Amino acid sequence: MAILGAEGHGQQGVTLPSFLENNKIQLLWHPSLSLESPQEFFRIVERIEKGEQPLTFLCVEGSIIHGPNNTGLMDTMDGIPKRDLIRRLCHYAAAVFAMGTCACYGGIPAAPPNPSESSGLQFTLSLPGGLLGADWRSRAGLPVINVSGCAVGASTMISTLQWILDGRPLELDRFNRPLSIAPCLSDHFEKKCQTAQKVGYRCYGCTLPRFPVNTALFHREEMPGSEKPINPEDLRTFINYF
Repeated sequence: MAILGAEGHGQQGVTLPSFLENNKIQLLWHPSLSLESPQEFFRIVERIEKGEQPLTFLCVEGSIIHGPNNTGLMDTMDGIPKRDLIRRLCHYAAAVFAMGTCACYGGIPAAPPNPSESSGLQFTLSLPGGLLGADWRSRAGLPVINVSGCAVGASTMISTLQWILDGRPLELDRFNRPLSIAPCLSDHFEKKCQTAQKVGYRCYGCTLPRFPVNTALFHREEMPGSEKPINPEDLRTFINYF
């Protein structure tokens, strides 16, 4: 969903339709844009598995849900666990992109006690593993490219796809994040989202896959005539969730 909001402040050409058109890319399926029924979607998957339809890029958004009891039945498509469909498609993709911190590392759903048994594609929080395992590689010999953020800026996602499509050298950090990642709420004129200054903590999507619980979770500004300051005790439940 986040990739649909790509225009920003007059950034011409940085939209999903223009990216597809300029690069002559066929969009095989998107949960919001495609009209295919589940049955037609599975026919696309079958054609990919038979080698009749190339799969260049596979982009996944959202946590990989394995529950309950590692069945994957908490999150299904037409009765089939989505995690099984994703694993099957990953095998045929030239490059796989985890779009957003949930797909990268499991995100908040994977936080202890993790009742949904969530993970990322190739990490679970900060630990390598996840759905595919640490040693998995795509047809092009790449690990999952973790475009982290919560949510990722659409222009960041599109620029990363363009980077790989152009065959430029790919550099990943130890969490498999490319150098193309920008702060989630940044734009052409504001290079940083200013989250830390505004609310007192950094976004875990831009820093690490584990939420920074050692950093203050709230920021209080006292201004003349303002209402009663927030009581930290009021945030106890929210803080304990992480």
